[in-house]
Amino acid sequence: MRFLPYTRTLVSRSVLVAVLSLTACDLLTAPSVATTIMLSPSEVTFDGLGDDLRVNATVKDQHGNVMSNDTITWTASDRGIATVSSSGLVTAVGPGTSAVTASAGSANGTAAVTVIQTPTSLELSDTVVHFYSVGDTTRVIATVRDKNQNTINDSPVVWTTSDASVAGVSSGGLIQSYGVGSATITATLGSLKAEARVAIALWGSITAGQIHSCGLMVTGVAYCWGSNDWGQLGDGTGSGRSIPTAVSGGHTWRSISAGESHTCGVTTSDEALCWGRNLFGRLGDGTETDRSLPTLLSSQPGWQSISAGGHHTCALTNADGVSCWGANTNGEIGNGTTVNQLTPTSVGSAQTWQSISAGGSHTCALTASSEAYCWGKNLYGQIGDDANSNRLTPTSVSGGHMWQSISGGENHTCAVTNSEQAYCWGSNANRRLGNATSTDQPVPMLVSGSLNWNSLSGGNEHTCGVSSSSAGYCWGFNDSGRLGDGTITQRREPQTVIDAHVWRSISAGGYHTCGVTTSNTAYCWGLGSYGELGNGISAASSTPIQVSNPG
Repeated sequence: MRFLPYTRTLVSRSVLVAVLSLTACDLLTAPSVATTIMLSPSEVTFDGLGDDLRVNATVKDQHGNVMSNDTITWTASDRGIATVSSSGLVTAVGPGTSAVTASAGSANGTAAVTVIQTPTSLELSDTVVHFYSVGDTTRVIATVRDKNQNTINDSPVVWTTSDASVAGVSSGGLIQSYGVGSATITATLGSLKAEARVAIALWGSITAGQIHSCGLMVTGVAYCWGSNDWGQLGDGTGSGRSIPTAVSGGHTWRSISAGESHTCGVTTSDEALCWGRNLFGRLGDGTETDRSLPTLLSSQPGWQSISAGGHHTCALTNADGVSCWGANTNGEIGNGTTVNQLTPTSVGSAQTWQSISAGGSHTCALTASSEAYCWGKNLYGQIGDDANSNRLTPTSVSGGHMWQSISGGENHTCAVTNSEQAYCWGSNANRRLGNATSTDQPVPMLVSGSLNWNSLSGGNEHTCGVSSSSAGYCWGFNDSGRLGDGTITQRREPQTVIDAHVWRSISAGGYHTCGVTTSNTAYCWGLGSYGELGNGISAASSTPIQVSNPG
């Protein structure tokens, strides 16, 4: 018998069974393992914070077969630049470069992330900047944003000015004023541009009333501050202001004058307007109705200048005539009567006049030939004619002096001669005449101190002036520090206003004083209870306090 074929068949079957057994064991002992992770996209670039993009991860095992993503873990190398969610959503957080990694077991896949904030807008913190003193500074902030309105820090903004003589700007946006006028400050970043309009409006003049003040910018814009019980600030309200507030109406003013509780001014078009209390018709509009807005006089012949007094007002016409209106109990209108006048009334004199000053209840003026005349109340000798009788028409001041300026106070008068000497006359209570006595004087008396003077200003019970060297002096009653010498001590002779300012003009008011320096900065001192010092508070000061920027 031959059994060999069967034996071969048996062996072949045994081999096959062994191979199948080995294969089955191999399948049972070698599960799929993640060996590679591929991310798509492998590079991500954002151009705005907040942008996001989903990165897809493909995991393959050792045989190259795609595996489930359920076991993937996502991480970000710098969460300050980009974050990644558990599902692979990448979000831009800050500028820079980073990476996100997908992990499954020992396999990793990485995608590079770049966040670049592309500037799409440029804004300035201020688009209009006002300066009221040369040398003042303010910083304007440039804010650069991306398309999602996120701020881009440390952007290389370039700053320029359209007129370096008016305002300059540093590389950090610090603007400084240099001169009167306007300029445009421009911030540039690539194709982006933003502008700020800069206006430098300096104080040109200032006038102190009873308990309010007004001033003019060199541009002719008028501001007032202090008591507003009668509308004397001209802003259309009755609310007091402790910082300069624009006079309503949009007028451009040549001059302005603050009286007891009213204010008047002349525009550059030669119109005269008044506002505030109108008792006795001091506003000249034909009524006795108080006005909180500038109101035209009833007649407009063309006016040069105006002066608001206690309860009356006077003005100089373009034809060099003088008219007055308001209270006339003491003859301060100068028309030969004591009847109050509600409209401008010509003074009863054929003189040609060059200037006018309305005092408390009297009026003084200078002729074109530099002679001084006064009229009205003369109880204390304030007319200067060596008498004490009221004068109903212009009366020549004694002494034969030639005068360059004159100022009527409450019950006294002061003036400067063509030779720059200072004289005062009238009531000398509280030593307001400055001649080292307390005796009333019915004729001009030389002010003590042997100074040369540019100008004088008579207040209620004190007097101030500017010397030819531009130094400021005050004397008389010093309640609330109105003399500006750092004390409340009464002075019988000129006392220097402290702080060594160089003055262009000084105005003595009711209980306070104001002035403008040669650098066009405004200061006030004395009583401040009504905000008349203009520094934002209601407190007295015995030294000059800089007037705040207009509100």
